[in-house]
Amino acid sequence: MEFRRAQLLHSCPAVILHALQENRIIAYVDERQFAPELTIPMDEIGTATLKLLQPVEDARPMPALRVRVRRSGDLGHELAVAEFATEEITVGVEKTLITEELAACLSDAGTAVTRAFVRRTT
Repeated sequence: MEFRRAQLLHSCPAVILHALQENRIIAYVDERQFAPELTIPMDEIGTATLKLLQPVEDARPMPALRVRVRRSGDLGHELAVAEFATEEITVGVEKTLITEELAACLSDAGTAVTRAFVRRTT
């Protein structure tokens, strides 16, 4: 999982690319809505999330995980934190580093992408 900042059209906060053969997901996020210091922590959270999942050939009607990205002002010294539950991951992001529009877009897109996965049984 990689987050890349890019100049996107004003009406588009993010573009998510999912290469099934490579099992790789790249999120191009609008650089005006996503601070550069978020790149590494969000990459790490995305990678940790993908380790819980196994790709499937056909998209599922239900996502493997529901993704929620929330802006928060109460994260201590962290820029982004993740809370993993059985059917959901909630990502808290320092509210000054991401816009509400982008957080909502990443929530929806993240959930949509997980339709191509099932939860690993480890």
